[in-house]
Amino acid sequence: MRWVLVPLGVPLDALAHAFGSRYELPVPVWLFIAGGALTVTLTFVIIAAFSRGGAERYAGVQRPLAESAIGRLLGAAWLSAAVKALGVAALLLVVLAGFLGTRDPNRNIAPTLVWIVWWVGFSYLSMLAGNIWPVANPWRSLFDLVDSGKRRKIFPPRLGGWLALAGLLAFGWVELVFPFRATPLVLAWIVTAYSALTWAGMARYGALAWLSNADPFHRVFELFARFAPLASSAQGDLVLRPHAAGLLARDSASRSNAEVAFIVAMLALVLFDGIQGSKHWVALEDAIHAVDPAFGDSGWILLHTAGLLLTWLAFVGMYCTACAIARAAAGGATPTLAYARAFAPTLIPIAVGYHFAHSFTYLLVQGQSLFFLVSDPLGLGWNLFGTRDFTPDIALINTKTAWYLALGAIVAGHAISVYLAHAAAERLLETRGRALRALAPMTALMVLYTILSLQILAEPLVRYSGPQETII
Repeated sequence: MRWVLVPLGVPLDALAHAFGSRYELPVPVWLFIAGGALTVTLTFVIIAAFSRGGAERYAGVQRPLAESAIGRLLGAAWLSAAVKALGVAALLLVVLAGFLGTRDPNRNIAPTLVWIVWWVGFSYLSMLAGNIWPVANPWRSLFDLVDSGKRRKIFPPRLGGWLALAGLLAFGWVELVFPFRATPLVLAWIVTAYSALTWAGMARYGALAWLSNADPFHRVFELFARFAPLASSAQGDLVLRPHAAGLLARDSASRSNAEVAFIVAMLALVLFDGIQGSKHWVALEDAIHAVDPAFGDSGWILLHTAGLLLTWLAFVGMYCTACAIARAAAGGATPTLAYARAFAPTLIPIAVGYHFAHSFTYLLVQGQSLFFLVSDPLGLGWNLFGTRDFTPDIALINTKTAWYLALGAIVAGHAISVYLAHAAAERLLETRGRALRALAPMTALMVLYTILSLQILAEPLVRYSGPQETII
């Protein structure tokens, strides 16, 4: 998050998730990368040798919570009202702080509320607990207050999902490329523009139709929540289930090509976040600067924009190629797009692992700024709760712990995805042999993803000063 960290006051030499020094590995980095890739490969071997179904039973494990204490608490009307009120208050505070508060993003609460509390925080809630965004969504809450309930226009089927994809890529550009995205005044204008677009869409097509088809955040949090243990049953009751069970349900397959491209974009955006801080990207920038020393700010923005889009397109290309090879290996008449739709949700654990690896330490370190910002949200010298002078502890988590947590998250996410892909292949194809043949190229793709993600993650976090220091 290069553009995030600099405006928020994190020094440039701390791009490795807010760390200024790297962890000295006991063995060469390439051994960790090779070990991660081997773990994913062995997962495929174990599945091929021992897995004999079980996906249906795992997906069907549910414990009703409606009558339990936690179920009654989570289903209480007062809690829902409180969450809605907090969401609306946070939205109003972001706009108020952006327009009326200090222009210093370190002392204005708007950037922290948007990028840490909302984007990172709700992503973690969605993938590790459950999706509360439909309740907390302040745009939906405010719209419901004035909604007349009249009939709306039908959302154009040909646009279903594609607007959400465009919105996600646009958001990724703001997050990773736009140099002023943490400036409070600019952020307030961005939120205002998004609000106007969202309410206009809801007014024309209805809240649910607009959010389901066109809103990228509604889709991101819903997809992450398929990995979470808390969910709603078919009857609408709260249930507890194993992690990733929602991705094994028979209705979990992607329903459109747009959703396939959307899921792949979720992976690509997080990986491009790491690419921007890699030595290869810096070398590219240096080469361009050597050719044209007058390469201006607009040129750098265009370069990063092109890098973002090309990363997504490269991921789409690799994924579609793997699906085409899987179709050929299985020897069936099932079209390649059917493979793409079946396998796309199995990539979500990888996205969960990527997101955890790239933002966990950022959340822990930068999230502490809330303690002093709540006392002086506009940066005007207030001390509402007596915490204005709180100093964040940047050593809350050390680089060694961050590296092993990130390594484990990425490898575990890929291993889970291999198992999910096996279940998807068995449902798509008639025989176990064909399913395993189709799974082989998908596993190879996931091994490639593992190598790429670990190599990019390792560069700013760790080093090995002994022999064979080079990262493969």
